[in-house]
Amino acid sequence: MRWLQILPICCVLLAIAGIGTPGAAQQPITLKLSHFLGPASFFELDFAQPWAKELEARTNGGVKVEIYNASSSFGEVTKQATQVKDGTIDIALGLRGAEGDRFLRSSIVELPFVVHDALGGSRALWGLYQDGALGDEYKDYKVLALFVHNPGLIHTADKRIVAPDDLRDQRLRAPNKTVATALQALGATPVVLQVNDVMPAVKDHRIDGIVTNWGNPLPGFNEYMKYHTDIAFYTSAFFVVMNRRKYESLPDDVRSAIDELSGAPLVTRFGLLWNKWDRPVRDGANAPGHKIIVPDETTLAQWRTALRPAADRYLDMLAAGGFTDARSAYDSLVSAQR
Repeated sequence: MRWLQILPICCVLLAIAGIGTPGAAQQPITLKLSHFLGPASFFELDFAQPWAKELEARTNGGVKVEIYNASSSFGEVTKQATQVKDGTIDIALGLRGAEGDRFLRSSIVELPFVVHDALGGSRALWGLYQDGALGDEYKDYKVLALFVHNPGLIHTADKRIVAPDDLRDQRLRAPNKTVATALQALGATPVVLQVNDVMPAVKDHRIDGIVTNWGNPLPGFNEYMKYHTDIAFYTSAFFVVMNRRKYESLPDDVRSAIDELSGAPLVTRFGLLWNKWDRPVRDGANAPGHKIIVPDETTLAQWRTALRPAADRYLDMLAAGGFTDARSAYDSLVSAQR
């Protein structure tokens, strides 16, 4: 009977002794990761889910990642960086052009004919960041990756676009203000629209075409866009950023695991993935009724000449706004991909 009285006390003492010992079980750290595409999108299946599992594995289950996509309240394309800064989300993949004038220096990579392919362009943009050329525009964040897509082109529903003059009076969706500036210089009417607003504008005949890359998530794209002018003249910049205070609050081993899965390796990963992501839409454009127009060298030179003044004016605008080294940064981007 005496043992029955002592037993509960022993259990309590053993439990107390276990607190703080090396083998004691600890609750995993939960990190919230968001992006702006759907639950079956390439960002979800090829980045968010694999990256989350890799981080969990590297921390031996010490970190759990909750993923929020466009189907959630955290999936708005215009708020990815904002919600990381305010701490409602820990990590986000976002589109620079959807964030207004935030990360304006990074827009330099979106100028005409700067990027040749996603891998080279992503590495060049990451190089600018590492060299400090982008200033302090990411000072509120731990930057995990900056990357771009393969060069985008012009897609139209009814009109065949070959030379720059063919764009005159065409109403075209632009992904950001950088591209809108270039289109406007050629006499087109740019309409800046984000992902979810593009196809409704096509169906309502509010725009005549779409400026986008092959690897786009637009539903019914190939059903409506029949002419594809492959001048490969622009790109869009993306970011993966983390709340800086959250990152700095984590244990050393967790920070190390995040670092190992970020930076140059993650930039390279995104750069290579765009070739896979381009394929479905690009293959769909081989169907009957579609025409892929590839300008010859003479015509391509006309595009370059026609768009150069717009690039110069944009660089002047960046310099006037405080990015005094805009032209040298531009030259670095171009030379890094030769």
